[in-house]
Amino acid sequence: MEGIGIMLIVRFNSYHNATLFTSANSVAGNMFAVINNASSYFGLKKENAALLLHNQELLDKNAALHAALAHYRDSVAIESLPLAGENKFRYNTATVVNNSLNSINNFITIDKGTADGIDAEMGVFCPQGVVGIVYKASEHFSVIIPLLNSKSRISCRVHGADSFCTLQWDGKDTRYSHLVDLPRYTKFERGDTVVTSGFSSIFPGGIPVGIIEENEDTADGMFSRAKVRLFVDFSSLNNVFIVSNIGSREQKKLEKEIDGNEK
Repeated sequence: MEGIGIMLIVRFNSYHNATLFTSANSVAGNMFAVINNASSYFGLKKENAALLLHNQELLDKNAALHAALAHYRDSVAIESLPLAGENKFRYNTATVVNNSLNSINNFITIDKGTADGIDAEMGVFCPQGVVGIVYKASEHFSVIIPLLNSKSRISCRVHGADSFCTLQWDGKDTRYSHLVDLPRYTKFERGDTVVTSGFSSIFPGGIPVGIIEENEDTADGMFSRAKVRLFVDFSSLNNVFIVSNIGSREQKKLEKEIDGNEK
C-alpha cells in the first residue's frame, strides 16, 4: 500500500516527480561512473599489454637496424638493408610478480619462464634502464638478480668513453650503486650518463644505467670509483623486457674451451 501511495504521489505531483527523476539520474550516473572506471581500469591493463608487445617489436627492429648498419658504412638506402636474420639480440616481455628491497641480496620474480624462451643469464631492463640478470628459470617463472644485490656485476662504461668498468651495489641505499675498477685515465664528470658496455654476452651496449653523482677515492689509488644514481625506481617496478643473445651459448662454449686448454 505504501508503494502504491508513493507511486500515485509521484505520478500526479510534478514537484515530487521531478525530484525523484533527478535523484534517480544522480544514482544512475554514479553507478555508470563506477562501472566506467572499472571498465577503463581493465581496459588499461589490456592496453598496457598491447603497448609492451609493440615496444618489444620496436626493440627487435631497432636492434636489427643497428646490426644491419654495422655491415654497411657506405651511403646505402635504409630500405635496401637486409634486416632479417642480422639481429644478434631477441626481446621478450614479462611482469614483476614479486620484488624484495630490504635485503643485501634482493631478488625479483617475473611471470615468464623456460616455456616462454627465458633462461639463466639473460639481461633484464625496463624503459628507464637496466634491472638485472636472470638467475634461474622454471617453466613459467624466473628469478632475477637485480642491481640491488651485492652479487650483481654489470659491465658498464661512461657514455662517450671507451674504457669499461663494473657496476656493483654496496647494500645500502636502493637509489645508488657504484662504478668500480674504473681506469684512472677515464675522464668523467658529475652528471655523465652510465650505460651498458656491450662487452658481455648479456646486454647490448648503450642501455641506460644511471647518472654519476660524485667521484670517490680508492685505497690503492690505481682505479677510480664513482657513485651512480640509478635510473630505475625498483620500488615501483612493474613491466620489464628480457633480452637474449642468440649467439651467447656458442661464445661461452668457445671461451670455456680456451680457458680449459690454458689450465
